Amino acid sequence: MATRGIDVSKWQESIDFAKVKNAGIKFVIIRAGYGNGNKDAYFEQNYSRAKAAGLHVGAYWYSYATSASGAKQEAQKCAAILKGKQFEYPIYFDMEEKSQLDKGQAFCSSLVESFCNEMEAQGFFAGFYTSRSYVTSKVTPSVAKRYAAWIAEWGSKLNYSGPYGIWQYSSKGSIPGINGNVDLDYAYVDYPTIIKNGGFNGFKKSEAKKETTTGKRTADALVAVMESWIGFSEANGKHKQIIDIYNSHKPLARGYAVKYTDAWCDTCVSAAGIKAGMVDLIGTECGCEEHVKIFKSKGIWIEDGSITPKRGDIILYNWDDSTQPNNGYSDHIGVVTGVSGNTITVIEGNMSNAVGYRKISVGWGYIRGYARPKYDTASGGGSTPAPAKKTVDELAKEVIDGKWGNGEDRKKRLKAAGYDYAAVQTRVNEMLKPAAKQYYTVKRGDTLSAIARNYGMSLSAIIKLNPQIKNPNLIYVGDKIRIK
Repeated sequence: MATRGIDVSKWQESIDFAKVKNAGIKFVIIRAGYGNGNKDAYFEQNYSRAKAAGLHVGAYWYSYATSASGAKQEAQKCAAILKGKQFEYPIYFDMEEKSQLDKGQAFCSSLVESFCNEMEAQGFFAGFYTSRSYVTSKVTPSVAKRYAAWIAEWGSKLNYSGPYGIWQYSSKGSIPGINGNVDLDYAYVDYPTIIKNGGFNGFKKSEAKKETTTGKRTADALVAVMESWIGFSEANGKHKQIIDIYNSHKPLARGYAVKYTDAWCDTCVSAAGIKAGMVDLIGTECGCEEHVKIFKSKGIWIEDGSITPKRGDIILYNWDDSTQPNNGYSDHIGVVTGVSGNTITVIEGNMSNAVGYRKISVGWGYIRGYARPKYDTASGGGSTPAPAKKTVDELAKEVIDGKWGNGEDRKKRLKAAGYDYAAVQTRVNEMLKPAAKQYYTVKRGDTLSAIARNYGMSLSAIIKLNPQIKNPNLIYVGDKIRIK
């Protein structure tokens, strides 16, 4: 869901931010200054009044830099002006001058890098602002993905496929409390949580932990974030929101920004950890085997795929070995939502290109092992765990069976039991909708049995869906294999 915001400078003069907030605006990006040390005449007033009104605040610096060293100096001046304040949104390098843009992609990219690197070195969460046409022509892809991107394209749609956190969609907005036009923005990344949890922009990590949306960092909290993404998929494009959360957290693991076309199972688990304020508990990674190294370094890795896991355990799979003990290379990852008898329910990102559930047996041969994060106890320090909650899938099935009533009665009962009614009802609608056919394109090195395992199917089930396959040992690169 997009968050409404505005960006302002001295050109808006005196602003009534209480009226701005009452109009539904949640954040404001304020110009701190421009060039080599010039503070915006209204910066202090805008900052104090926006904060007093309860708005989340970010800042930007309009650049006139003529070199990378000049951009670094601008960052140093900006940091000095921002010192002692707290910002829930990134600090942006505003690159618009024709004299800069005319010097080409390498030069412009060097300006962005120099400014943002200096801001990061001083403890700020940094990004850059430019138009959609310039981000694709004047900024290299690696730089565009490295920092928080705020992209301007005025109209009904942003035609940009790279990762971004804010879209400036109009320069002619009309908002109560502001005389004249104002720039309008949508934010698609939960920057306040990311910045507070990371201890950036004047916040301390200790403060961030107190301000997480769940209050305590429990197994339930991590599972709840994952379940809020049920149905996010490549098909509907919502998986991009998960990847954006991951890419917005700095520093990026191994300096790599995940692409929308990359495998994103571990990106999903890491993004859930970011959103739940648990980065220090589980780390961040986009590669499963690299994440195992982090788990080992934190002393939370269990090198045993045969154990009965607990809710909130992070499960790793190795698709190349179907027997226990399984100590091979990790290929896939998820979060355990519960265990019933001998059946484990896991929620995973990038399962059939979506966030979904997998049910497996305790001790399943493909399980590599588990990480058991050192969560806060549900009771605030006691040893008694909270009762395991039902998964969204389990609840949806009960709703379909008529166990939760109808209409407002259902809504009230689910909410009273502590469940997310909207998430459950969405899943009910998905379950009742006829399943669309889904296909997988065979790549070099694939086998039919490996494809079946990746999508939680048996070999016989995938053959049944694909009667054209006469020999299961003979598939070709480019073949379309039906997997649902």
